[in-house]
Amino acid sequence: MSSAQIKNAFVSIGEVNATLLPGSLELKVGISTQYIRYFVQSISHNQIIFFGEYTLHHVNSLIELGQRLEKIVEKDDILQIPFAKTYIGIDAPYTLLPDSFTFPARESANDVSQHIARLGLNLTYHVDGTLASKLAMLFSNPVLVHINSSLLNSLPDFLEKGQQKVFVYIEQNHFDVLAFTETGQLQIMNRYEFKTQNDFIYFLLLCCDQLNIDREKTELVLSGEVDIESKIYDVCYRYFRFISFIRTPDNVHLSRAFDIFPKHLHFNLYNLGA
Repeated sequence: MSSAQIKNAFVSIGEVNATLLPGSLELKVGISTQYIRYFVQSISHNQIIFFGEYTLHHVNSLIELGQRLEKIVEKDDILQIPFAKTYIGIDAPYTLLPDSFTFPARESANDVSQHIARLGLNLTYHVDGTLASKLAMLFSNPVLVHINSSLLNSLPDFLEKGQQKVFVYIEQNHFDVLAFTETGQLQIMNRYEFKTQNDFIYFLLLCCDQLNIDREKTELVLSGEVDIESKIYDVCYRYFRFISFIRTPDNVHLSRAFDIFPKHLHFNLYNLGA
């Protein structure tokens, strides 16, 4: 793995050895101005075998993100593999609209509407044209989706009949909250920016109040950048009676290299396209 001389913090788990044919591998990449993350999945073994993450510094625009990504791909041997399929999850602001909504004329050719069939919704967001061109140049026939599409497609499988749940996916400076009714209907998916745990709990409680969610009965399911030692967990524990961390989906398997990897971390990415 060659990642030297890239001025970004880099961590990795697992390996991609020479016995694995590129045609049996799938790449899942998540990108934002703060990170570039990716998982490699062996299709033949139905198993996640590698994870890499670049923490980005001083990236202030999508143009700069594309330039940084190009430099990373040039030096990262794994990202140069001709994968059988590549999913790229764009982490961007979004809007949810019902299937019945009539779309107005698009302001830009790069306004994307991703259909979420199982929920009867459209996830709409903007993809910068320059960045999209860069991605098409760096990867072979990439499938561009919103990174939160994995949450909408997978979280209904974690619902139990007659039980209401609130799911929260946490990044460094924002979190996404999804709430479902006891019958499995999506009540809300929204993103909130926060700086402190007090900001975080304020928005989460506001969301629960607006939806009349009983915090004494409703389970709060956490995923993303949070653990039992974090201030976010502490403040949630004060206001919710039942708290858990998301588990690995039944259709996703991780190699032994991930034994100590928190399964709720980057759930939205390794589950992408599943």
